[in-house]
Amino acid sequence: MPMHEALAARRDLVVERWKTQVRGTLAPNAMASFELVDHIPEFVDEIIATLRSDAGAPPDHTASDDASTAAGHGTQRLRLGFSLDSVVREYGVLRDVIVAAVREDSQPTFRELQVLFDCIVSGIAVAVSSYTQQRDAELVRQANEHFAFIAHELRNPLSTATLAFQLLEQRGELPQNSSAVGSLRRGLLRTTELVDQTLQTARVASGVELRREWTTLHALFEEVQLAAQPEANLHGVELRLTIGSTARISVDVRLLRSAVGNLLRNGVKYTAHPSVVELRGTITDGRVVIEVEDHCGGLPPGKVEAAFAPFVRLDDKQSGFGLGLAIAKQAADAHGGSIRVQNLPGKGCIFVLDLPVAVDEA
Repeated sequence: MPMHEALAARRDLVVERWKTQVRGTLAPNAMASFELVDHIPEFVDEIIATLRSDAGAPPDHTASDDASTAAGHGTQRLRLGFSLDSVVREYGVLRDVIVAAVREDSQPTFRELQVLFDCIVSGIAVAVSSYTQQRDAELVRQANEHFAFIAHELRNPLSTATLAFQLLEQRGELPQNSSAVGSLRRGLLRTTELVDQTLQTARVASGVELRREWTTLHALFEEVQLAAQPEANLHGVELRLTIGSTARISVDVRLLRSAVGNLLRNGVKYTAHPSVVELRGTITDGRVVIEVEDHCGGLPPGKVEAAFAPFVRLDDKQSGFGLGLAIAKQAADAHGGSIRVQNLPGKGCIFVLDLPVAVDEA
């Protein structure tokens, strides 16, 4: 008897024997049967269909050919708290149960056993991949929640400290041209920037829907220039704006403002002092292209490829946490656009943000 026929005849018995072996060892005794079994019957059907196909038998149109069976099993096991080792061992138990069951009616050929083992290995690979992807996504989500919580907790005392510092400055109660006062000012500015970046990273990574609204490049550039101007003045950097269109565009203003602001502040931070950082914007054929050109001298080898990864600093001599470009990339991705860097060795860099947008020319 061909193996696919023997397995089809003993399908329910295989599932019951598998349940008996994994219950109390790989799975809790109290687990409901439907949760314990999960996708296993459908996976056995897939094995039968594969064996039939390999033997040249006509396909059984009642059999499942859903390639997502193992993926769904891996995801379900993660949700129920199974270890990755248990997921792998479940498939090993299934293999042994199938071999023992079919040998009660026939002697499988080497080829049939090879097909079975290939199916089991493939199922393990897909289940493990699904399990780890979901687990990693959950870890990232938890980390983002943790960072966002810390950032929120820091924001109030930081705002209080910043307001107190500004009030003392306005009253003239701080020594003029004091290096300590300058260090305090820069420290407050950088800490505020980090808190804002952390909150923005957590928001984008959480996958929230875009909140689109109408704005113009002029309004957007005016806001980011205002935010970057104090640091630019501190370093003697001129911010030069070029706006090629007065049309309105539909974007998530907060996300785009954060992205462009981070690009502009990065330009100020890394460019030669004194120098110029240019911010340019155009709207053509339903796309907005925003460029930030600096005079940082160009990126060192290996930095271009990693520029938009979190916690990567373009220059190890500069302070910061390397979140600015990662936030810009997240904003570009959220809008269905892209971001790239044109490296100009010996001169600087041009960061290009390219987004599809709805445009109102009125």
